[in-house]
Amino acid sequence: MSKSKLLILNAVVFILFALPACGLSSNETPNVLEVPEDVFPDGGRLPADLNPDDSLELDVGTTIHPVYFLLDSQIVEVKRRLLSPVFLEAPLNNLLIGPSSSEAATGLESAIPEGTEIVNVQVSRNNIVAIHLNANFFALQGAQRIRATAQLVFTGLGLVTDAQGILFLLDGVAQQLPDSRGIIAEKASDGFVQPLTADDFAPLRAQNKNL
Repeated sequence: MSKSKLLILNAVVFILFALPACGLSSNETPNVLEVPEDVFPDGGRLPADLNPDDSLELDVGTTIHPVYFLLDSQIVEVKRRLLSPVFLEAPLNNLLIGPSSSEAATGLESAIPEGTEIVNVQVSRNNIVAIHLNANFFALQGAQRIRATAQLVFTGLGLVTDAQGILFLLDGVAQQLPDSRGIIAEKASDGFVQPLTADDFAPLRAQNKNL
């Protein structure tokens, strides 16, 4: 036998003996490894407390924001699931859509008239939320005007953390609107319109009624 053939034969014998030592079978069939149960706690399921709201399933790419409707003339909170990222006007535009058919069947309603539009939403340095609306909203009168304003105030206060009040603007000019008692606050000493807060509509806020 030639020297080159002897070297090839020795190499083949070495490979055959080395394969089992490497943990690989000669037929290339993969081995199945048992994973200890404590590697993935709860079977890999998401923790139950990941969802911040028990009444809604929080899908990937969504967040939950409150909007406010009326039930027996009282303001109640309704949680809405909105696509992320949520821009300032998104919850307000969702509010303008009004209650769904199933919500309306439970008695929920909105005092905000059809045709109302959010022109713009801005937040000042002192956390005052300015809601620019079209003229359709400001044509409201009486109790409907007060309730519609309350809906926007409570929804607007939820747009930013620690909001200090809501201003309403028409064509860039701040408008004075009544509180729950129908009283329009006097302008501040500097001549500016006073922002409305949750306290101004506290009598309309239904206690412990969040849907």
